[in-house]
Amino acid sequence: MKYSTMTRSLLLLPVLAAALQAGEIKVSYPRENQPLPLVARTFVFGVISPATAPFYINGERVQPHTNGGFIAYLPVKPGEFAFNCELREGATGYATTFLARKVRIGPAAPAGAEKSRPALEIVSPSSDLELSPGDYLNVHAAGEPGREVSFSLGSVVENERMAEIPPNSGRYYGSYRIKDADGGRGLGLTARFGGMLRHSGRSSRDIKVDILDRFTLIETSTDSVNLRSAEDGGYIMFLPLGVRLASDGRAGGMRRVRLTPTETAWIEESKVSETGRGGAPRTETGTIRLKAQGTGSSASIALYDKVPYSVEHDGDTLRLRLYYTHLHTNWVVYDSADALVKRVDMRQGAGYAEINFRLARELWGYNISYGPRNLQVDLKGPPAVPLKWPKPLEGLKVVLDPGHSSFYKCRDGSRAPMKDVPYHALPETCWLDGAVGPMATFEVDVNLALARKLRAELEGLGASVFMTREGEENVELTDRPRLAVEKGGDLFISLHNNAIPDGEDPFGSPRGFSVYHYHPHSFALARAVHRAFLREIQLPDEGLRFGDYHVARMPQMPSILIEHAHMILPDQEELLNAPAFQEKLARATAAGLLDLFGAPPRPAAKSSGKRRARR
Repeated sequence: MKYSTMTRSLLLLPVLAAALQAGEIKVSYPRENQPLPLVARTFVFGVISPATAPFYINGERVQPHTNGGFIAYLPVKPGEFAFNCELREGATGYATTFLARKVRIGPAAPAGAEKSRPALEIVSPSSDLELSPGDYLNVHAAGEPGREVSFSLGSVVENERMAEIPPNSGRYYGSYRIKDADGGRGLGLTARFGGMLRHSGRSSRDIKVDILDRFTLIETSTDSVNLRSAEDGGYIMFLPLGVRLASDGRAGGMRRVRLTPTETAWIEESKVSETGRGGAPRTETGTIRLKAQGTGSSASIALYDKVPYSVEHDGDTLRLRLYYTHLHTNWVVYDSADALVKRVDMRQGAGYAEINFRLARELWGYNISYGPRNLQVDLKGPPAVPLKWPKPLEGLKVVLDPGHSSFYKCRDGSRAPMKDVPYHALPETCWLDGAVGPMATFEVDVNLALARKLRAELEGLGASVFMTREGEENVELTDRPRLAVEKGGDLFISLHNNAIPDGEDPFGSPRGFSVYHYHPHSFALARAVHRAFLREIQLPDEGLRFGDYHVARMPQMPSILIEHAHMILPDQEELLNAPAFQEKLARATAAGLLDLFGAPPRPAAKSSGKRRARR
């Protein structure tokens, strides 16, 4: 009896060991000690094993997907914070498992924060300024509440009263409009408490202000320079190297550009060099010559200086506006073989010349570049494709862009190959290029897999396909459109998968696919692909969208960006890893291209079997 009892106990040991085996918790996002913005709630995601065990984060029950992937949206507090994850012992027979993921919510306390704050501190402006008559000097200071505060600007403004808004907040605001009679350079900006001077800027030097009586002449010092509608506004122009501009203001690392008496733009100060002071640049147009080029047309405009330009595509017109330019075109020379441009007309505006290309056919894309003494405008017509099965897209050149690269980006500007540094060991100063999913699926890998599936699908339809990257090579974002142009692409498709910003509720709205375009001539492609996704892909529709993405802004061909799914959601991440779903996405995109060109339906396959004889 005793021997029998001992034997049974020994036989139970493997069962007891199994009952005590530990579960597993892996948090893919956020990383350990990752700084997060100051938000009230944010998301955390990863994977647990077993997927059926009760799982809690900071005491809240989290329901994982069937594969163990989870995402939770939880309240957080400023400062050092921990997501305390607990996989509890339950019917699965696993022991309770704990994991704490530490993060920082909001900015870190600045060095020396424990020291007493200056009595009065100028918050804005935080850097030197250049202002012109008519501009406002806006000053924001912070200090002890309930005091009388004023600011001065050299001898131009003395003891200008500032208002405390709201009362007793310690935040003081004042402004002064620069007058025509005002002038001076290197004027010091100061703030006072009553009669006592107290000033401490964000930088170690005092803030100086120049009041301009002439333009500061600048020139773009790099290629692909962006002009913005405001200091923090959207892009309105894209200029090459060597374009001359007139600046009449400077603030926060940006220069204001005066285009016409009523139009301004902003440009990064680091992208220009100062060439002197004086009046705005001036040039004039000469003869315009057109020449048929493939399915399109090439226009050469005689122009004697590099000036800023804007382009607007409106229906059957491409409108080119040349700033600082006088219209002095006496001849337009047409090419009788040109089937795209039917007419060119012009007009003189206040500080600019406008040239309108009236089109006889659909505009497929355009490219603008400066020559030694001319501006070259290349206009592209639609490509010719046969639309005959089995190769309806034969001759079409498609450039596929698997978004992102398999390199970490770091704050010092360097890059590190992902294969050399495990994601969990990534330093705080580096970050992933692209998104990651709960199961630690990297977007860069999924994008490449989708591109390969789509390439096979399009090549089967007769198209020639070029990919901006074939594997783990690093391709800079700015190089992707350049490669597409160099390869003579007819269409450009950038493939991505989505995430959401920190603090946003992942369950706040349906998440699925979306298709983005930028230029009007890209809209038809985006709409065709989006409609195909509506038919073929059973995920929520997040819409056809305008998107100010670098790869979508390429004007030389219709260009779109597809967000196929949200890979931070466990169920969609699982789909994206499935080859069958990848092929379904590829077929939907290819169907959109067939619809764009109006291809006829695929012929039904002929039966190869013999007809049965009637009995």
